[in-house]
Amino acid sequence: MRRLPALLGTSTLLVALSLAACTTTTTTDTTDTTSGLPRDLLHDPGRAGRAMAAIERAVGASPAQVTDVDVYPEYLDVKAQDPTNAEHIDEYEWRDGEVGPPTPVQLSGPQEEVDASLFPTSVVQWKRLPDLVRAAEQAALHNSPLRIEQPQAQYALTERSTSPDDDGRVLIRIYINGPRRSGYVEMAANGDIRTVNVS
Repeated sequence: MRRLPALLGTSTLLVALSLAACTTTTTTDTTDTTSGLPRDLLHDPGRAGRAMAAIERAVGASPAQVTDVDVYPEYLDVKAQDPTNAEHIDEYEWRDGEVGPPTPVQLSGPQEEVDASLFPTSVVQWKRLPDLVRAAEQAALHNSPLRIEQPQAQYALTERSTSPDDDGRVLIRIYINGPRRSGYVEMAANGDIRTVNVS
């Protein structure tokens, strides 16, 4: 009879440990485990690609025709042509896993200039953006004579060049900060580095 309370205590302890084991979870993913939302569009693999796909769905075209794509750690901002009305450019913002309603973009100049600035979203492999960002950060770190110590990309801007020397190619400019210097790395849409500018 004296052993019965000890057995009950052991059983209760085993049940409690089993329940604790069932409710304990660990994760090594870089996303918020409760919402699945990205923490950094510039550095987390595949995040910018999924955000761009959501933008394309909101625009109603894949690829969408765009004039500007701005990627920040927390959000993606795109100016896209309305596929049903070529004279309309609307701005879309992806943030916290959702695309907000479009807002009209005020245009100036002839329609030919607007058309000349457009490029398809498929020109850039957005899911590879973190690879391009890391390459830009390394280029800034090892640039000579000036370099950026502890380089951290802040945002990336993509647009079609208006320079006659570039023949209308699409360029990505990744802006980078460090504790002592800052600058940007300009790349072609395929990731080839064109220039590193540190000041």
